[in-house]
Amino acid sequence: MRDVSQGRLLFALSVVTMIVYFWAVFMAPRDVVDPILGRTIGEWAIIIPVLIFVYLFLFVVAWIGWTMATTPPPLPVKGKVSIPEETREGDEEREEEEG
Repeated sequence: MRDVSQGRLLFALSVVTMIVYFWAVFMAPRDVVDPILGRTIGEWAIIIPVLIFVYLFLFVVAWIGWTMATTPPPLPVKGKVSIPEETREGDEEREEEEG
């Protein structure tokens, strides 16, 4: 498929999805109720996207946490001591004041 064809397909599917979603939220019959959980079509149209977005956000947070937990710390360089920038700057200022 060419890019133009894919773009047209994505555009058409997006417009159809917007129309169906608008119908489900605002115009779906209120008397059609899910027999198991007792929710209407409009309620499901709100619950499902919110649930998906919350789960996607929590998945990204979990992925970041897993990456931070499993990434080994950097190895020290032999013969050199790693001193944070803040400490070095503070030492230089103290030496200037003393000297």
